[in-house]
Amino acid sequence: MRDLNWSALKVLVVDDNVFFRDILRSVLAGAGVTHVRDAGGADEALKALREGPTDLILLDYVMAPVDGLELTRMLRDEAESPEPTVPIVMVSGHMGPGDRQTALATGVHAVVGKPINATDLLRTIRHVLAEPLAFVRTDTYFGPDHSRRTTDLREADPDHTFDHPMVIDVRAGSREPDPEH
Repeated sequence: MRDLNWSALKVLVVDDNVFFRDILRSVLAGAGVTHVRDAGGADEALKALREGPTDLILLDYVMAPVDGLELTRMLRDEAESPEPTVPIVMVSGHMGPGDRQTALATGVHAVVGKPINATDLLRTIRHVLAEPLAFVRTDTYFGPDHSRRTTDLREADPDHTFDHPMVIDVRAGSREPDPEH
């Protein structure tokens, strides 16, 4: 697992609850993260992404009028999103059975429950960023490929730098790396 330079991370926190955004900011600051932007909803989040690069999004599940799942779909839209491959960790206290799988199938990298445990959240962030997933593109999905780790892909393509996620296009039925990524 790669070392993670916490002080260099650029994190966007998206939650409609300002109090919870402050809690997440405090946890991140405790880990050494100094570049944190926040947004109270989808419009603010998209605007923040257009203002500069982001290494990670911490995203609430239950928001209004656009919830976390719909915002994830918007973020994964390659034609419209400023950063369609940005890692997303969904944070929520309102997830029922099956909601975690739905979130992963929508395009988030990981899910953390509320109330949060700072150690678990930071461990999840470290895992998501230090062991990145390749992205897969199908006719109906663009997002992280939860079926394989990047370490598996390094064996298949040792020359890929993984500075940007590898995108595997399976629309034509092959699992070949996309030359654009």
